[in-house]
Amino acid sequence: MWHLAEAQKAGWTEVLLLNERGEAAECTSANIFCVKDGAVFTPPLSSGCLEGVTRSVLMEIAAGAGVSMSEKTLTLADLHAADEVFITSTNRSLLGVSEIAGNKYSVVAGPLVQKLERAFDACMREYVARASACGR
Repeated sequence: MWHLAEAQKAGWTEVLLLNERGEAAECTSANIFCVKDGAVFTPPLSSGCLEGVTRSVLMEIAAGAGVSMSEKTLTLADLHAADEVFITSTNRSLLGVSEIAGNKYSVVAGPLVQKLERAFDACMREYVARASACGR
């Protein structure tokens, strides 16, 4: 949380955490994803990231939504070269990233991310409807 507090003092809203090998792991309270050439990538659990509920759901539903998603070791250079970057968390769902340490993205929440967001929203509505039906 110290990293986040320091970043917020500097005007940032989140912090990208790298593991001991310099690979992207996660953010202070979110998982990170990048889009490159029509495919979505997120660091593997071996990077040190937490699995994340929203991350897990996206990994499960992506193919059904017509989105290629896989785990891949990501470096800061990979994120800088990405077409777009987004983060996920339980309280933020999918959130487009506009900049990482001075590297600005021309697309924030482009068509692919919007497609994933719609699929995630539909999945959550279905889950809530099933849970509500069980409680009757």
